[in-house]
Amino acid sequence: MSGDASRSSGPNVRALIEYDGSGFLGFQKQPSGRTVQGEIEKALGRLTGRAVRVIGAGRTDAGVHATGQVVNFRPGPGIPVDRIREALDRTLPPDIAIRCVEPVEDGFHARYDAKWRAYEYRIRNTPERRALDWRFVWYVPRPLDTCEMSRAAGLLIGTHHFGAFGTPERGRSAVREMARAEVLADGETVLIRLKANAFLRHMARGIVGALVEVGLGRARPADVARALRAGADHPLFPMAPPQGLCLVEVEY
Repeated sequence: MSGDASRSSGPNVRALIEYDGSGFLGFQKQPSGRTVQGEIEKALGRLTGRAVRVIGAGRTDAGVHATGQVVNFRPGPGIPVDRIREALDRTLPPDIAIRCVEPVEDGFHARYDAKWRAYEYRIRNTPERRALDWRFVWYVPRPLDTCEMSRAAGLLIGTHHFGAFGTPERGRSAVREMARAEVLADGETVLIRLKANAFLRHMARGIVGALVEVGLGRARPADVARALRAGADHPLFPMAPPQGLCLVEVEY
């Protein structure tokens, strides 16, 4: 029997999941190494006795977290849909949690049907490192000019070529539509919120890296504007580390 979620028997199921990405090589299954997709597929295999393919809305990088990742799969006829969440949560490792499960129309595809994806990036802007949150924030010890960062973020809104901030799949366009890009400061915490119809590989981290360069005075908002106009085919700014990034919502 095929493990493809679009061809396996049984209902099509959508699940909202969250995970601590620290211990994973990313969402997408790899030939070797621990991944979120791989762990969920192993758990479904133990529950159903069959190979079940899991499709994710966002293919997050190694070390990137999620509170709003969406997946779909076909578990087969053996388990009632209203029991899947509880059964999976008992089987999955503690760094993955199933928040809810629901049946969806037969043709639903978590990745291709997504209209918008939203990420948040958390920075701790202080020279004093703390032991309990280092897996979830980027420590930037030098003061950041969040007003200049906000000016630069505003330039990202709209439809642009984002090749200066990320890498498209081979042969695919780097043009994306950014619906939200904002920088919020609350004491020593700086939160960057991004929402786009889709993200290039490393694009969210590339944008954060560019905004931090602006905040540190090593770049200006005008440099971000020029990068958007350049049509570059490679990143032009340092990339932020993964641990501060979290996929928080996928809209359909």
